[in-house]
Amino acid sequence: MLQIFSIFLFTFWHFALETDREPKLSETEKWKLGWRMVISSMEKDYDLGELQLDSLLATKSKIDKRFVLTGLEILKHKNKDEKFKQVLQNLDNETLEFLCNKPVLSSAATKLERCKSFNYEADNPALQLQLIKMYINDQISRSGNMDAIITTYKLTKEEVVYGKDNMSTDAENRKQLKEIFAKYGFPTRKMVGEDAMQGIFFIIQHADADKEWQQAQLPKVENAVKKGDMDGQRYAYLYDRIKINSGEKQLYGTQFAKVDPVNKVAELALTEDLENLDKRRMGMGMMPIETYKVIMLKSVSK
Repeated sequence: MLQIFSIFLFTFWHFALETDREPKLSETEKWKLGWRMVISSMEKDYDLGELQLDSLLATKSKIDKRFVLTGLEILKHKNKDEKFKQVLQNLDNETLEFLCNKPVLSSAATKLERCKSFNYEADNPALQLQLIKMYINDQISRSGNMDAIITTYKLTKEEVVYGKDNMSTDAENRKQLKEIFAKYGFPTRKMVGEDAMQGIFFIIQHADADKEWQQAQLPKVENAVKKGDMDGQRYAYLYDRIKINSGEKQLYGTQFAKVDPVNKVAELALTEDLENLDKRRMGMGMMPIETYKVIMLKSVSK
C-alpha cells in the first residue's frame, strides 16, 4: 500500500511539473511563473528554478530580461554550461545587451562576439563616479551591502563613505544632486550609466525631508522611464511614497503600514483599487503583490 501511495505521489508531482511546463501560457501566467523562479533562486532551490526556467523557454516567446538573468544564474549554480550557452545563443540583442555587463557573464562576455558590440562606457565618467559615491553612501547609511559596486568601480570604503547617519547623508546627497541637476539637467543612462541612475532614484526616494523637491522630481523620473533610462518600478515606488507622505492612497502597493515577520503579517498602506493591483504592478514590471509580501517579511526577519 505504501509503495502504491508513493507511486501516486510521484505521478502527481510529475504531472504538476509537466503542467508548469505547458507552453501555452498567457502573459500573466508567464509573469507569475518568472517571479516564482526568482523566489526559487533566492531560496537556493535551483532544481525547481531550472524547471521553471524550462517552462518559460518552452513558450518560445520573448522572456523578461530579468527572468533570463535569474535563469542564467540558476544554470551557473548548477554548472549547466552547455545549457547556459544554448540560452545565450537564442537571445535577442536587447536582452543580451542588458546581460553582457552583469556578473553572471563575467567570463562568458569576453568570449561572446555579440557582447563586444555593446558600449557601456559613460559619456561623463567623472559625473558617473560622483553619483556612484553618493549611491554607495545612501545605501551604507542604511546598512546596505555595496561591496559589489565598490569593487566594480575600483573604490574603497575609506575613500567614499561619509560616515554619517542616513539623515545627514540624505541632506548631503540631496545638496549635491540639486547642484548636478542645475548644471547638467536630469542625467541619462548614456551619460552616467545604469548604476548611477539607480543612485539618482534612491536619493530622490529618500528625500522625505524635502517633500516639495521630491515631488517635483516625479515627472522627471517618469520621463526617464519613458526613455528607458530607468525601469518602471522606480516611478511606481516614488509615486506611492509621495502619495503616502501626503496622506493619500498609493497606487502600486509599494508601501506598508505594518510588517510583522513573527506573526507573518504584511499589511499594505492604504491602496487604490486593490482588485486590479496586480495588473498595475505587472504593467510597471513589478512582482505580484503576494510575492512582494513574502520577500518583505523575509527581509525584515533577517
